[in-house]
Amino acid sequence: MQTQITCPNCGTPYMADVYQIIDVGRQPQLKEMLLSGQLNFAVCPNCGAGGRIATPLLYHDPAHDIFMVHVPPEMNLDQVRREEIVGQLVQQVVNQTPPEKRRGYMFNPQTMLTMQSFMEKVWGTEGVTPEMLARQQRQVDLLRRMATASPDVQEILLKENVRDIDETFFSILRAQIEATSQMSDANQVVGLLNLQAKLMTETEIGRKLEKQQMALHALNRDAKKAGGLSPELLAQHIIANEEDESLVTTLALTGRAAMTYDFFTKLTDEAEKRQKAGDTAGAEHLGHVRDQLLEIQREMQEATQQVLKAAQDVLDDILKADNLDEAVNANMGRIDDLFMHVLEARQAHAEQSGRHEESEKLRHIQEIIISQMQSDTPPEVQLLTQLVSAANKQEREQIIQSAPGLVSDELVEVIDMLREQASSAGQTELGDRLSEVRAELKAKLALAGSH
Repeated sequence: MQTQITCPNCGTPYMADVYQIIDVGRQPQLKEMLLSGQLNFAVCPNCGAGGRIATPLLYHDPAHDIFMVHVPPEMNLDQVRREEIVGQLVQQVVNQTPPEKRRGYMFNPQTMLTMQSFMEKVWGTEGVTPEMLARQQRQVDLLRRMATASPDVQEILLKENVRDIDETFFSILRAQIEATSQMSDANQVVGLLNLQAKLMTETEIGRKLEKQQMALHALNRDAKKAGGLSPELLAQHIIANEEDESLVTTLALTGRAAMTYDFFTKLTDEAEKRQKAGDTAGAEHLGHVRDQLLEIQREMQEATQQVLKAAQDVLDDILKADNLDEAVNANMGRIDDLFMHVLEARQAHAEQSGRHEESEKLRHIQEIIISQMQSDTPPEVQLLTQLVSAANKQEREQIIQSAPGLVSDELVEVIDMLREQASSAGQTELGDRLSEVRAELKAKLALAGSH
């Protein structure tokens, strides 16, 4: 819910999204926001100061039978008020849960005294142990110290903590660079980029990651020139990097769509060519690479089949339910892009086979899901989606006029970010459409400012 808070740094009041209930079965995206540190995190639009908002949290994960609550000590609530708030949150979750889905544990939530123990419990459902979390916290602290240290101190910190500088550390560093760049702090961004460049050249893992980036860039560049990634092109890059097993795996996973019969034939032909030329060791090595990639492909196919079957099972469960709305609501946490693909394919097949009753039922399920997703989507995102999907300028003008309160400079900033992403992904048409929408929104804002 939108709540007005006051910046403790400059005193500016502003609105922020505050969530007190994280029901993973109904809104799985809230769990992702919690784990990424984005949930209940506010940034002042005036001075840029940010931090976590202290608020009671109730977490429900029906897949793991977790029902727990945390009330921040800094809220200084007495026992009566604390119990009253917890009782209200519990009642709200129970009321939103269909009777057949309610469980006894939901009436006695586990109390987590600290946010750390609360987060450890959530991370545990992802297979992350307290030891792993402690290591990640050390890495965050190390990055903070290195980012503000002089070059000499950075050298000392690097030597003393080289074991903590791994792929996770670089991921944290990249995330910090992205977050800092959004706050328009050029000096900090430059400092972090310089630190990243230093670690890329002076650490073993950094050199490995740099080599991977260069190889992936070369693959993407050549694929773009050729109009797409072909099995032959992927094989060429695999052969060029065959001595680096991890890099071969990375390239194969990136270009897995091109791992066809022709791809493996190319590797076999090259191995036979080496054998005929007397390079037995080279032929055996490439044969080993081919066999490893065949095993990777087999594992990916098995995983895909398992995920596909899981999506089909969810759809079957919904179809068997007496109340489709309740069934969809209960399974929202299991509905993703693959599920929607299965749903659309089955609906089309039912229509083509003349099973009109089944087709209509499937269509109704699709409508319920779309309606639920739209209700969970912020109105600004819904507006932007409608604008991008509009057929022409006249239709966009009507959409803008219907929601004047949502047109803002912040929405334009979101469009700018999406335009950059579209450009990086080579989505020219989407980028052009976003540019048109941006120009129309800016004109609307300028007109409003002139009155």
